[in-house]
Amino acid sequence: MNLRRIRRWLPALWLLVAGCATVPSDFRSVWTDVTPPPTGLPAPAGFAVTPAEAYAVVFDSRRLSLKHVWHIYADSHDYYVHDAFLGASPRRAFTQGVRVDGRTAEVVPR
Repeated sequence: MNLRRIRRWLPALWLLVAGCATVPSDFRSVWTDVTPPPTGLPAPAGFAVTPAEAYAVVFDSRRLSLKHVWHIYADSHDYYVHDAFLGASPRRAFTQGVRVDGRTAEVVPR
């Protein structure tokens, strides 16, 4: 009897977990070069903070290793600064990156 319940709820549980880790459709790469972003790189539409400013905020917060390469991704309102040492993918950036508000330049707690 319990096995039937588990079989019935297992697909729903899997969809719930998989859905929580999916990347939004507007998620995009902003800077994936080895060097920090240049100060002249413009902010995406709707953002008041440039990628260089978001990079500096994360640098000052010391939340990521200063020895590694960082990539910057963005959705419609936040930057995601991700340490690319263990792998550079949009999904990792979305789930593990440091979120920086694109309008206020504040680190958003997870």
